[in-house]
Amino acid sequence: VTLLLEMLRDEGPEMRRTAAESLGKIGDPRAADSILPLIHDPAAIVREASLLAMGRVKPTATEGVAALLTRALEDPDESVRQAAVVAIGEIEPGSRLLEPVVGLLRSSDATIRRAAVRALLQVDSSQWVPALVAAGRDSDAEVRQGIVAVVGEWGGSAVFPWLRERLVEDPSPGVRAEVAYRLGMLSDPEARAALNTTIAKDPDSGVRRWAKREN
Repeated sequence: VTLLLEMLRDEGPEMRRTAAESLGKIGDPRAADSILPLIHDPAAIVREASLLAMGRVKPTATEGVAALLTRALEDPDESVRQAAVVAIGEIEPGSRLLEPVVGLLRSSDATIRRAAVRALLQVDSSQWVPALVAAGRDSDAEVRQGIVAVVGEWGGSAVFPWLRERLVEDPSPGVRAEVAYRLGMLSDPEARAALNTTIAKDPDSGVRRWAKREN
């Protein structure tokens, strides 16, 4: 471990990445403080490896750790953003620490908004369901689908009216199919009725198939 910690400061990015990956596999939480600075490394491969390692060593989810993970969701590299999503799911910050992640739903960059909703799906986001519903008409279909997934996962039966509205009004078949899947998980007579209407009326065959599958 001592040698690996020294390698984190090596001039070569491949060496830094290897050290981070190895420390992650060992899983010693004491390595977290040494790995954290690499989230700002100039090399994307090192940033990605450091985030995945953080998910494996599972440090205590403090405000500082949550802030670093949130900033990583804004990384210009997709692989780094995805690694941040994985790390958030492994570390599981409490609801109070998710406010900065929810704030990213206001980003002008759709790729950042997508990363934010993927992260919120990994952890208990029930406290933030109203904010997610408010963001549910995002201009990006992938973001809207992610929001539907999070709201359906953490909102319970109380979000049924909103999901039913999205099933009827959203222009994206992908979003409507996600709604059909989430409604099917509610085991509610009204949800079943909404799915039956979708089977009869939705113009997209894929959405109709999901509605039949979940009904």
